[in-house]
Amino acid sequence: MSPFIAEPISRKKIRVMANFIREQFDLTDEVCFPVVHFFEFGLSQFDDDYNYEIASISEMPNDYGVTFPEENKIVIREDVYDRAIDGVGRDRFTIAHEIGHYILHRPNLIALARNHKEVKVPAYKNPEWQANTFAGELLAPPNVINGLSEREISLQCGVSLEVAKIQLKNL
Repeated sequence: MSPFIAEPISRKKIRVMANFIREQFDLTDEVCFPVVHFFEFGLSQFDDDYNYEIASISEMPNDYGVTFPEENKIVIREDVYDRAIDGVGRDRFTIAHEIGHYILHRPNLIALARNHKEVKVPAYKNPEWQANTFAGELLAPPNVINGLSEREISLQCGVSLEVAKIQLKNL
């Protein structure tokens, strides 16, 4: 259960946003999206105020990454960052997930409301589902994975088998 409720966004709309990013960087058909490079350099081309930090494990013992939209900042834990550079799917996904929060949940674009009643939030209003969906669509979009097996998607797109399975299910 998410403590927040976001403005509703469908998978279709999230897919359009992820595809737009790929198109803007001439990466539409790129099988393995350069997520670390985009995290370091690409986001600043969309937002001059964007900044990021790599934090130590001791600074972030319970989080792999955190996005602070109001500060225009993403913080990624150093071990996650290092493994993402090495191509580990789970860590590439974590960075793409935080990019999703940054893009989808900006204070001036999409308001997050506290879920005071602790009610079950529908997926399309859940900011975690939205960021996960964005990450999957950015890293393994339909045009790239069509015709591939889960294993091929995982290896070629640099994502986990779980992400490959979800993306195939949502072609």
